[in-house]
Amino acid sequence: MKRYYSSRELAGLLAVNESTVKRWSDMGDIECIRTRGGHRRFALQSILRFVQENKMEIPELATREFAQQELRTNLVAGNTDVLAPKLRSAALVGGLADALSILRAGLASKPDVLSLYEDVVFPVLQQIGNDWAAGSISVDQEHLASQTIRDAIVRLQSSLHHEPLTGASALLACYEGESHDIVLQCVASYLSVKGWKIYNLGQNTPTKSLVEAIKRYKPSHVVVAAILVEHERKFVRDVNHVIVRAAHRAGGKLVVGGANMRSRFGDRLKADLVSESMRDIEAIIAAHRKRA
Repeated sequence: MKRYYSSRELAGLLAVNESTVKRWSDMGDIECIRTRGGHRRFALQSILRFVQENKMEIPELATREFAQQELRTNLVAGNTDVLAPKLRSAALVGGLADALSILRAGLASKPDVLSLYEDVVFPVLQQIGNDWAAGSISVDQEHLASQTIRDAIVRLQSSLHHEPLTGASALLACYEGESHDIVLQCVASYLSVKGWKIYNLGQNTPTKSLVEAIKRYKPSHVVVAAILVEHERKFVRDVNHVIVRAAHRAGGKLVVGGANMRSRFGDRLKADLVSESMRDIEAIIAAHRKRA
C-alpha cells in the first residue's frame, strides 16, 4: 500500500476539493509533511487516523491493494471479513509488510478497530490454532504466523486515532500458564483507542503478581485472559477467592475472557463479567461513560 499521498490524490480519495484538504492541513486537522519544494505529502498513518476520527470511509484506498474484483467489491461494501484468508496466508509465510497492509486496508474500508479485530484477526488466530491442532501446520509455522500477526498489530497502532483520556483504566493479564496474548493485546489496543489508561502484564502472569499489580495501580477494570486452562479447579479458585476480591477491594471490576469461557465454566466464575467476545468490551466502555 502506498505510503504517501499528495493533496490532489487525497482529495480524490475523500471526494472533496483539493482546497479542502489544504485547509484541513493548515488547521492541523490532518498531519502532513512538506517536500523540499513545499508540496504537502500525507502519510498513510495520518490519513487513517483522520478518517477514524471523522468517521469517514475510504474503501477506494483499500481496494488499491488487491486485484481480485470480488474482494474489491466486498471492501467497498465494508465487508472486511474477506480479508481474513489474505491475512492467514501472509502470516503463515512471515509476511509482516503484507499483513500490515491487509490490516490497514481493513481500516480504510471500515474504520472500526473493533470490527477489524473481530472480523479479520480473531478468525485467523482461531483457524491457525485449529490447523496446528489438526496437524496440518507445524509448530514453527504456528509460531511464525502468530508472531507475524502480533508484530502487525503493534505496527498498526501508529495508524489508529486515540480519543482523549477518560479517567478509566484497565489492568490486563494472561492467567498463569497462558502464553496466547494476541487477543489481550487487541483488547489493550481498543481500550487505549477509547481513551483508557492501560497496564498490560502480558503472558503467564502468576496470580500473586496480578494481585500485587491490582493493589499498586488500582484499575477501574481487571481483565484476565485464559484461552487454555489446564487446571480448572485452581483457575476457578483463583478467580473466585483471590482475583475478584483483590479487584473489588481496589474499587474495580473483574472481567474474565476466553474462547468458550461461559459454556465451559457456566456460573462457576464469580467475575463481574465472563466474556467470550471482544464485543463485550463495548458494553464495559458504555457503562463507564454512563457512570462518568
